[in-house]
Amino acid sequence: MQLTPRQHTVLTTIVEAYIGTARPVGSRAVSEASGLSLSSASMRTTMAELAEAGYLEQPHTSAGRVPTPKAFAHCFTCAPAPRVLPDNEQRDIRDGLGSAGAELTAVLRHCSRLLSAHARQMGMVLAPGGNDVRWKSIDFVLVRQRTAMAVLVLEGGVVQNRLVEVDEAITRDDLTAYGNYLNHHYAGQTLSQARARILAELGGARRRLRSYTRALTLARDAFAAEGERDLFCDGALHLLGQPEFSDVQAMRELLRMLDDKKRLLELLERTMEAAGPRIGFTAAEPGTGDYGLVCAPYGGSGAARGVIGVIGPMRMDYAKVVPVVDFTARMLTELLETRY
Repeated sequence: MQLTPRQHTVLTTIVEAYIGTARPVGSRAVSEASGLSLSSASMRTTMAELAEAGYLEQPHTSAGRVPTPKAFAHCFTCAPAPRVLPDNEQRDIRDGLGSAGAELTAVLRHCSRLLSAHARQMGMVLAPGGNDVRWKSIDFVLVRQRTAMAVLVLEGGVVQNRLVEVDEAITRDDLTAYGNYLNHHYAGQTLSQARARILAELGGARRRLRSYTRALTLARDAFAAEGERDLFCDGALHLLGQPEFSDVQAMRELLRMLDDKKRLLELLERTMEAAGPRIGFTAAEPGTGDYGLVCAPYGGSGAARGVIGVIGPMRMDYAKVVPVVDFTARMLTELLETRY
């Protein structure tokens, strides 16, 4: 449905009022705030049209109207150019990421705190997948006669440990030689690149040097398939302080959702291929309201490596939150490209 100028003005007025109060908006309040010279009957008719088109809903018979996710999406799409983040907030985010430490996990964890602090909602950061992270070095530690611990150091100080079994006795000197060989030939590649090369070369190696085969086999077993990505969250208290969650049932549903890591991962992973920030909505249990989500991918060299996002009540101030998410994603991308 293409909204008329009058319908657009009424809808925008209701959305702005609802963001500020979290209460249903009545026709009288819309008339006073919209600047439209409409009779009460005309205003009610316009609001009824918007409700019929799915932009508004009425929680109670005697109450005013509440905007739906469709209304927020419309207002976001039709809004003028996004608000520019103030210089002091840009400086705080840039300096905060830069001083978070050398380890990638520390940077991502602090990034979620910065998102939460500036958006006043819950900040989330989905870490890069293991396959996309570059291999810095690998070492093997003899645990017992036919078992070694592979210690894989990735960019950003991320360390992965994995036990690998061998089919015959192996010495510490053997393991040192294998680690040196693998680091010489494969360091600097992403894990997916290294794994593909190792698997391709194993067949030829079996027909040549036995120690070469054993080194590749150990590396293949150490590079198991990628597991679940790390997810860093901060700021749940910002959500619990919102009036939408003063109801016990709504608070219970919120806590259940925040505890469901799989659900949060799915929400963020949907935006991996998006260009720039985008907003979305996720339904809660009936009667507890919906949540708004603003996400943006981050990464380097034209490929997304992870996602950052802010989740909050559906009525959160997207004009404020979108610039926070957009700027933080760009600063995190810049940091990854220069440091890692």
